[in-house]
Amino acid sequence: MKMFEAMRKHFTKQPISLHVPGHHYQTIGNLKALNLKYDITEISGMDDYHHANGIIKHSEELLQKPGYHARFLVNGTTVGLLAVIMSYIESKDAPSIAIMRNAHKSIYNAINLGKGSAYILPTEVSKITQEFSGVNLEAINESLLKNIKLAVLTYPNYYGETYDIASVIEYFHSYNIPVLVDEAHGAHFDITDRFPNSTLNFNADFVVQSFHKTLPAFTMSSVMYMNNRLDDSFVYRVNHFLSVLQSSSPSYLLMLGLEHANEFFQAYKDDLFFERRKILVNTLRKKFNVIEVSDPLKIMIAHNDYTGRQVAELLEKHGIYTELSNEKFVLCVLPLWHIGDHYLFNSLVESIDTLHFSSLKVRSEVHKELLYNQKDGIYISQENKDIKECNLEESEGYKVADNIIPYPPGIPYILAGENIRKEHIEEIAKFLNLGGNIHGVHHGKIRVILNRRL
Repeated sequence: MKMFEAMRKHFTKQPISLHVPGHHYQTIGNLKALNLKYDITEISGMDDYHHANGIIKHSEELLQKPGYHARFLVNGTTVGLLAVIMSYIESKDAPSIAIMRNAHKSIYNAINLGKGSAYILPTEVSKITQEFSGVNLEAINESLLKNIKLAVLTYPNYYGETYDIASVIEYFHSYNIPVLVDEAHGAHFDITDRFPNSTLNFNADFVVQSFHKTLPAFTMSSVMYMNNRLDDSFVYRVNHFLSVLQSSSPSYLLMLGLEHANEFFQAYKDDLFFERRKILVNTLRKKFNVIEVSDPLKIMIAHNDYTGRQVAELLEKHGIYTELSNEKFVLCVLPLWHIGDHYLFNSLVESIDTLHFSSLKVRSEVHKELLYNQKDGIYISQENKDIKECNLEESEGYKVADNIIPYPPGIPYILAGENIRKEHIEEIAKFLNLGGNIHGVHHGKIRVILNRRL
């Protein structure tokens, strides 16, 4: 089936979005006002993203925050992370970057591109979702910090959980280590005082936000904030890599969407959002266990007799599409409802009210999700040519050639170069059998490094 046919088929169902992007099928904000004919190029009067001194520069200036200047990103938050990390990465002999274990795969890709290495910080696990969130400062190996040129923090985590990141930023600054924050899921933070604080309030050096995830902007459009106190040489290097890594023909529609999203952010009132959120949560509680976290935009639902994936399948039968499901729960990303939106809220509530569960209990035994390695460690970029592909069940004892990444959320379970253990194989097989998707595993096969077996 062609993509266009698949899209048409999907939208004949009148789907309801509880997932990213933040415009939720263009029902939030007013992206419909952006005509497709605005997809132009760098003609007279339209400025040039890579040497902005006209309308693009002015539009970026409208996004500035106190103490920060902003850059549009037209290749997603990924390119912002790549540009900053590659500006600081050094040789693999000693780690020059510190990262959290729940770092997005783009952060590991940046380390590989820079042919460097990273100190994996000891990471805490949330008591609410049992997912990674926060840094265990007391367990950090301080002897490794002398070579660290940049700390990369993830805030919030994929599930909307926050932590005392102000203290973590202050900790690294006490060692004169600049901090890059992957705030991909927090572009809406600070939108009103009932939402969490952005790290822009805590003197982070670089903050990258995926506007498209929670604000009404097009997919792939993000913003990087750079602290005004940064040395000009580092700002130059980051901007250089932004030009190297991004398209020489950036989309004006993406940039117009970012401008629109910023206007939406500045004018937003949250009364209708919290009114609808209360109605939705109360409706969900009639059918599910509802898990609430720091970010009001994220909620998780679980059922005593069904896995999260089974719940997601049931919701889809009623036209409701969610962000992520696993063995434990379903993650829902709520829209930033506002007066005049076109979101099918009444249909959403009615559909949940009519959900019917079979009396047969089909929930499998709950096991811990992947990614439960809280310890610190070292990640070294891999350059191996002696690689073979083998069946997953035959890979025990080998070192894996590629990062093994459950997606979403895109956080590596086994890092390239780490040994494959029996429990890894069992968990991966179970994850795949439950319908999960894992990058690095293709048709039951996995790439391993030859002559590198225990």
